[in-house]
Amino acid sequence: MIKSIRNYIEQHKENTLYLTIWFVVFTIPIMAMLLRITDTYEPFNWNHVISAWKILALFFIVFLIHNIFLLPKIVYQKKRKQYFAFLFVLLILFTIAQYFFHPVLVHNHFFQSIAESEIAANLHNDISILPPHIAAQVLVVHVLIVILMFGMNFGVKMFFYSNEDFEKLRALQQKSLEQQLIYLKYQINPHFFMNTLNNIHALVDIDPEKAKTSIIVLSKMMRYVLYEGNHKLIPLQKESEFIGRFITIMRMRYTEKVKVNFKIPDYFSVGEIPPLLLICFVENAFKHGVTYQQECTIDISLNVKDEKICFTCFNKKPQNAKNEQGGLGLKSAKQRLNLIYPNNHKLTIVEEKDFYQVTLDLPLNDKTNLK
Repeated sequence: MIKSIRNYIEQHKENTLYLTIWFVVFTIPIMAMLLRITDTYEPFNWNHVISAWKILALFFIVFLIHNIFLLPKIVYQKKRKQYFAFLFVLLILFTIAQYFFHPVLVHNHFFQSIAESEIAANLHNDISILPPHIAAQVLVVHVLIVILMFGMNFGVKMFFYSNEDFEKLRALQQKSLEQQLIYLKYQINPHFFMNTLNNIHALVDIDPEKAKTSIIVLSKMMRYVLYEGNHKLIPLQKESEFIGRFITIMRMRYTEKVKVNFKIPDYFSVGEIPPLLLICFVENAFKHGVTYQQECTIDISLNVKDEKICFTCFNKKPQNAKNEQGGLGLKSAKQRLNLIYPNNHKLTIVEEKDFYQVTLDLPLNDKTNLK
């Protein structure tokens, strides 16, 4: 029951606010009467409370008409002329209705002050006859109150309307973000496996046994992509194992002239990361930093330090290497970082004549856009 009420309030915040305000307003006459009988020791008079409720009921009806029928014309439909025309008519109708209700409103206060005066004797207790200036004052005050009430109603409606638009926009952005990330993953996976299969193909003629071993390693990597690649975040330990298997395949392809140093802790007990985020940087190092003719070095490190996930990939450039821009995988990785960690990551790429280095810092315990 409590949960249902809480869900209703969450879904109907504006109506809940209106109901709360009007509940308080209709409670005021009762509280005023309780305070009065406490001070004067008079009996509780329900007639006074009911008289006040009749006046408040008229305000409440006008409020409902304005909130349900008139405000949507200007807030949602942008029909300003119709809104102000109907608003003018509503004020006139309210003024006419007040003319018949104001004697009830001022009856007690008026006759308490003039009960012993000559005016009271001439009225013969006919409450439908009031001095014109008092009636006019009551009408003007009530009309001003209604206008202020309309203004408040318009302000509250615009606030919730703007907030609703913001929530819709955020939901659309979130859905767009998820669609973009799915698209980028589909880009990364074929790109990665295309390169890996090329590596295995190169091993088939050179060393068939290594090719068989690399196929087994690749199957484990495919299992990782199949079962972990659809997760929003995965443990850092699993991502490091995936990178290690990729390095294993690459070592099978190249000779001992290629030195790969992969520095990681024995085990990552903390840290989560989007799957397949780092592999493109490692691929890029092998693609542009390895040659069969020269000794090459690739240094890769992954660790957790100062509440951050720190990744570094360094490779020396072969002599006479062509300066090539990063491929599709690198571009996709940058897009994923901007989508998942907007303004909350640090990617530094340093490219010099003889080396290429990528440094990436990610928050350790930050809730990303996808979590």
